[in-house]
Formats: sequence, C-alpha cells, structure tokens
Amino acid sequence: MLLHLLPETFSRSKRTTALAETLFLSLLFISTLYFLSNDISIKLDSYHDIVLLFLALITLYNGTLFGLLSLVTITFAIYFFTITYDFKTILSYLVFILLLGEFHFHFQRKKEADQEEKQYLKAKFRELSNAFFALKVSHDQLEKGYLLKPVTLRSLIIDLSQNIKEKNVYEKLFQTFQEAFSLKSAYFCKLHDEKEIITQIPLGDITTLEKSHEMILQCIETKKPVFLAENKMEMMNQEPILAVLPVLDIHNTLLGIFVIEKMDFLEFNMDNILKIQILLEYLAQEQFYNQHTSQISANMQLQKIDPRFQFEIDRLHSMYQHFGVHSAVVLVHTTNPAISLLMENFKTSKMRLLDMVTNYTENGNYFYLFLLPLERVSGAVSFKQRLEREMEGFSQSDYKILITEIQKIETMQQWIQKDAKRV
Repeated sequence: MLLHLLPETFSRSKRTTALAETLFLSLLFISTLYFLSNDISIKLDSYHDIVLLFLALITLYNGTLFGLLSLVTITFAIYFFTITYDFKTILSYLVFILLLGEFHFHFQRKKEADQEEKQYLKAKFRELSNAFFALKVSHDQLEKGYLLKPVTLRSLIIDLSQNIKEKNVYEKLFQTFQEAFSLKSAYFCKLHDEKEIITQIPLGDITTLEKSHEMILQCIETKKPVFLAENKMEMMNQEPILAVLPVLDIHNTLLGIFVIEKMDFLEFNMDNILKIQILLEYLAQEQFYNQHTSQISANMQLQKIDPRFQFEIDRLHSMYQHFGVHSAVVLVHTTNPAISLLMENFKTSKMRLLDMVTNYTENGNYFYLFLLPLERVSGAVSFKQRLEREMEGFSQSDYKILITEIQKIETMQQWIQKDAKRV
C-alpha cells in the first residue's frame, strides 16, 4: 500500500515551512485544549471530537506525513500534560489520518491535472489566436493586392509580350515582379551547356552572387526549383537565397536560372513563384525562337502551318507539362469559300490578345486552327459559340467545329489529315 506521504509538487522550502507550521499549530492546539479545561479527556466517541477535526484539517491540507507528525506531537503533548486518553483512540486517529491522506493525494492529483489542462488550453488558445491573426493579415494583404494591383497570368504575359523586344526587357520584367509579387532583389543567370554560368543580370537591390551556393548547384543538376528549407523560413531575411528557379526551353533544355534573394514573406508562396517561373520561361523561349526561326512542332507535324504557330503549340504543350497550365485548341473545317472569307475577317478583327490562328488548305478543304492560351475547355466552348454566331446565316452542315485541350492536339492533326483527302 502506497502512503503518498508528501505531495509531489512540494519544494524543499515549502516542505520545511509546512513542517514548522504543523509542529507549531499542533503544540498550540493541544496547549490551548489543556489550559481551557483541566478535566479533559480525548476519546473517539466524544460528542465533539475536536482532535480528530484538527488532524483532518492538517492531513487534508498538507498530506499524510504532516498528519502523522501532528498526531505524534499531540501524543507526546498528551503524555507530558498527563491528559486522559485511550490508546485505541490514538490508533483510530492513525487510521483516519491514513484514509484522509489518500483523499488528499487524489485531490492533489486532480488539481494538478486540472492545472495542466488549463495551461494546455490557454497555450492552445494563444496559438490558435496567433494563427487566426496571421491568417487574417495574410487574407487582408491578398485582398488588398488583388484590389489595388489585380494581376492574372494572362495580363502578365500580355504585358511581357508588348515589351519583349526591348533591350532592357529583364529590368521591365523585374519591375512587373516588384509590383505584382513584391520581389526586391534577384539574379537572372544564363548558362552554357546547361552547367556553366556565363552571364549574370542583377535585378534590384542585390548582393554578390555565390555561384557555388548549394541551392544553385542543386537547381542546375536537377532542373527543378529549389526553395529555402522550411526550418529556415523564420530567418528568411538573413538568408542569401530564398529560391532558385530553372528556366527551360520547349525541349526541356536548361537555358538559365533565376535566383530570388529578397521577397516579402506574405508574397513568397507557390502561386506567385509559379507565375514568375512561367514568365521567365516565356521570355527565354521567345528569345530562343528569335535565334532559331525554323521550328517544326513535335506535337503537330503539318509542313504548311506557320512555324511561329507550331512553336506556340510546343510552348503551350510544355507549359502544361511543367506547370499544369491549361490551354485549348479549336478547329474549324469548311468547304464553303464564303465561310472561309468570314473566318479570314474574324481572325484579323475579332481575336483576343494572345489568341492565335492559322489556316491550312488542301483539296478545297479549309481548316482554321485557333490556339487559346491559358484557357480551359469550358472557355473554348464560349469561343465556339462566338464562331457559331458569326456563321448564323449558314447551315451547320457547311462547317464543323472540334474542341480539345493542348495535350491532345494530335487529334486535330488526325482530323485534318483525314478530311483533307476528301474533295
């Protein structure tokens, strides 16, 4: 049987104080009892057992050891003061002390458990409050950003395409990154043979670039984005590099890397990083195409189609493979010259920015292939309805319209090759 003599929470100083208090109160109690009445007897069956009540208070408040100490003190005092007592009563007091000590132990344990639960709930509440506050601040910042500087990937690409022939195109692109994503400093590095850095373009308030930095070497080796470790995010202001992004062409060749040095914490998220990488690849691929004007698509091999259009097919196809960015393709087939003339007018005056169209003619069959970058099939359906409204005066048997996604563009080639043989 465990007596649980001392509470586990008692320190040495508290225990000493409690022992001294128990001795003092026990002596004071029995002395007062003696001087109040000379003819006093201590018996358990007394009408008012004051001694038992005193021992109960001491034991329940301090524990079994202090109850035993009080009983021993009272027993010696009884012997010294020659107070009448019954030995069985002392033994009965001992039993009560042990029993009350168990109550004290369990009450103390329950109290400690309640305190631990209270502390845990307070800490959890504080943690959730901080998380809610951070989430609210983040949401407010995002909402403010979209209200004051609304940006979409389409609008960013349109802006880039308008400045793509400028000599300081990287500086203009960095200004876009500053306004849209709060990017503060970065490096764009061109590579030779996918390994050696040959050109560094500093952007913003930069420091000296460490070419041998582990993140740079890892990005060049794997051709994948490398980000600052999660356990270092709290110290991101003191880290020299936050992320290194690969810049690939349509053939998955590493043309360069983009090193992000400083960026606002709330803007440093995967959505913004992907947009930055897409824009960088868009620019690098455009420059690569200008240096190699001959381009035959690996996804749709039709010799009579414009090389620029074939390049755009491969670019959108690689954009889907690398980033999951959807694009749609719409094909219009007709043998009616009037509809062909209508499509020629449509492509010159009613096309949206970024949308592209090319035509292919064989054996009296007219094919118009529309590329809708950054558009899902649902958006292509709306585009199809626009085309149908343009051709309301013609029978539906005079034309056919096929819609598919960029990753399934080979179905367009199969349809063109099949229908082109018909006269």
